[in-house]
Amino acid sequence: MYPSVRLFMEKLIDYAGMFPPAGLPIDTAMRNYQAYMHDQDSWMLGTFVIPVTKLPEVISYVPMFSPDHPLRLSVIGQRSSDEASCTRLLADSQNAIERFTEQAQGAAHVEGIELPLPSIPLSLQLLQAIASETAPRRLHIFCELTYALNKDWKSRMLAGLDEIAAFKSAGGMGLGLKLRTGGLTAEDFPSPEQVAFVIAACRDRHIPLKFTAGLHHPLRMYRPEVKTHMHGFVNVFAAGLLAHSHQLDTRRIAEILADEEAGSFHYSSEGLHWKQFSMTASEIAAYRDEAICSFGSCSFDEPREEMRAVRLLAQRR
Repeated sequence: MYPSVRLFMEKLIDYAGMFPPAGLPIDTAMRNYQAYMHDQDSWMLGTFVIPVTKLPEVISYVPMFSPDHPLRLSVIGQRSSDEASCTRLLADSQNAIERFTEQAQGAAHVEGIELPLPSIPLSLQLLQAIASETAPRRLHIFCELTYALNKDWKSRMLAGLDEIAAFKSAGGMGLGLKLRTGGLTAEDFPSPEQVAFVIAACRDRHIPLKFTAGLHHPLRMYRPEVKTHMHGFVNVFAAGLLAHSHQLDTRRIAEILADEEAGSFHYSSEGLHWKQFSMTASEIAAYRDEAICSFGSCSFDEPREEMRAVRLLAQRR
């Protein structure tokens, strides 16, 4: 296996088996994750994604793990309608994380929070409240801007990203963005141009980015179950990485996102290649760590098996 493949896929897939469309019960999802941790592909496995309200149910599964092989969690915060409820629910989440951490005794820990923000203009006051609540635990925070995909989406998203960037520039903690790239219906899928816009905007503002929903397949393709094209995770991450390496404009980023040909993407001993654009393995490592982080998937098997089917990943031994 080329180092570029390993660096591209390392800890890429956050396992969200409890979420649609899989919707597994916690017992099945937790046992799957424990098995994946000991699979030969465990190096691709990121965190276990769980709603913060379900943390008390995780305690009974902690004996399946150990301080040497801990259960690594990303928790999903509760949705809110305004700043006051967002702040209150985040405080409740922090209390739940504190109780869980004490009970887990090193065999499990929460690494980050994925926080859906209310669908209102983002304010400095709310960002300060988020920082105040989460800074003591040094968690990775990825904010989801929950604006509807309508004619106002681009301007609202840009205003929110500007607030996040300004907050960091003024000495606040660095917050990441979580972008939803799909769902259960065609209306839930942003266009390649919209995803490209966010990738470029986050790059220009030094905002780390992770993704969720709809990224079950390596390459972009039409899927009849949702009656639209689904984004491919190879497209999304190659586009994000190359956007940083080559300072690509939105049009070129969208072109990578829209490419449905496996032959356009190539890994070698030198690095990652898409058509005439290339980047080194060391660049992949740096940008994966700092900028283009991971994606949530309700399946761990489907992404890796399809990577092998299109010959972008070596066959299992």
